[in-house]
Amino acid sequence: MTRILKCLSVGVLLLMMSGCGSSEAIVDPMAMLAYGKDPSDQNLESLAKSYSTVINRNRKTGLKQSAIYSDYAVALIKQGRRAEANSWMNKEMNDFPESRGYILKLKTLLIPEYANDNSIDLKYDDADSTQSQEPALTPAKRAAAEERASEVMEQTNKEMDSTSDNDQDKTEDESKNEDEGKVIEETAIEENN
Repeated sequence: MTRILKCLSVGVLLLMMSGCGSSEAIVDPMAMLAYGKDPSDQNLESLAKSYSTVINRNRKTGLKQSAIYSDYAVALIKQGRRAEANSWMNKEMNDFPESRGYILKLKTLLIPEYANDNSIDLKYDDADSTQSQEPALTPAKRAAAEERASEVMEQTNKEMDSTSDNDQDKTEDESKNEDEGKVIEETAIEENN
């Protein structure tokens, strides 16, 4: 189970890093990690601000990025900003109709009082705080993240190899046991005859 989680986390990290070279803005991975490790109000505020920054960048470039609105909405719900979260979830359904079923389930679970409210009343932060901020992933941070991802991938591969070796040993042992069982059965049949 831990092997699967490690593989998934490495995959997500690599996916996030692959987006660094594209024109698509990404949520600051450090804000995501900080909130994942310590879900404090301060880290939640930082994560929500990172989502807001990405949404503003995308809005100014005309880029639409699926799931960003709903992720931001969940952060807003955790901050108690439920009406605003509802608007962002509705925007997600409006811009990405294929997400409608998922968003309706999220709304029913997280903000049931807005389950039937499809209004979109959004307030964008027009003060572009992104100009003064450091890039989400500096070259040094990116190199360190890639190095760490490689280390984790190597460790995961070693664990998978040892697990497959153990599985191979088990298969060989099971095969031996089956052969021994057949011999015992044949001997018992011969003795009965």
